[in-house]
Amino acid sequence: MTDLSRRQVLAGALGLAATAALAACSGQPAARGGAVSTDRAARTIGPVPTSTPAAGQKVVRHSVTAKPATLDLGGPTVATWAYDGVLPGPLLRASAGDMLEVTLNNQLPADTTIHWHGIRLANHADGVPGLTQDPVRPGDTYVYRFTAPDPGTYFFHPHVGVQLDRGLYAPLIIDDPHEPGDYDAEWAVVLDDWIDGTGTDPDRVLTELTAGTGNGGMEMGPMGGMDHGSMGMGQAPWGDAGDVTYPHFLINGKVPAAPDVLAAKPGQRVRLRIINAASDTIFTVALGGHRMTITHTDGRDVGHRAQHQ
Repeated sequence: MTDLSRRQVLAGALGLAATAALAACSGQPAARGGAVSTDRAARTIGPVPTSTPAAGQKVVRHSVTAKPATLDLGGPTVATWAYDGVLPGPLLRASAGDMLEVTLNNQLPADTTIHWHGIRLANHADGVPGLTQDPVRPGDTYVYRFTAPDPGTYFFHPHVGVQLDRGLYAPLIIDDPHEPGDYDAEWAVVLDDWIDGTGTDPDRVLTELTAGTGNGGMEMGPMGGMDHGSMGMGQAPWGDAGDVTYPHFLINGKVPAAPDVLAAKPGQRVRLRIINAASDTIFTVALGGHRMTITHTDGRDVGHRAQHQ
């Protein structure tokens, strides 16, 4: 890519009409596992995982706190739940072959888990309550241990109810230790559709949709059908993916009126790591005045290297 000015980047971001979604969540049952403790008394849910580092294996340790937070989306202020009180949550990074040891501290008023979206891992760390682990209760902590075998761009989020439709998501980057990295800058761009704290919340919307007592934020078309093109930022090529109309669409936690600014110099090559954390929306991605080359999708190399545009 060439001539990456701030205005062009913002224009491309505001023109988002889609993005590359990551690998689908999996929820296959398996043996329980995971270490859990509380402030009241230490206890363990199921057997402690046998995921111990091999000789010479690097262990990357992080801690993440899920808690209520008041966030500024670049104008709109919302009460929601988030990791470490920021949106998106803190970026976690390791290299392929490393073992990750991530401690989840649940300060929410509800059970939660972490699902590592798109990562090949042992089921005990997959984060599906009732299948691969018991839910992490309020006030408890849970330690996830797994080896990240494949480089790529991923993200993590809960697998409890509609918690993903709050602010509980964050990027996870697994680097390829053998990749030359022939680019000058790297940007993680997280896209989302947003409804929490805007006069309703995801649980209320779900209740209305399933009970048939309201339209759950939906807009109705001229014949009484659902308007799948009501997206706030303009109609997407394929329309809305589902039944909920979202009042905001976010780029790195900000509305288009107050965008996140990512600056590069003319002539530089930039790697964009694009994550669709939206629950209900398909985006198209464009960057004003530039051509983009897809090098990876769903964490996988597509078989060719980016060309200098």
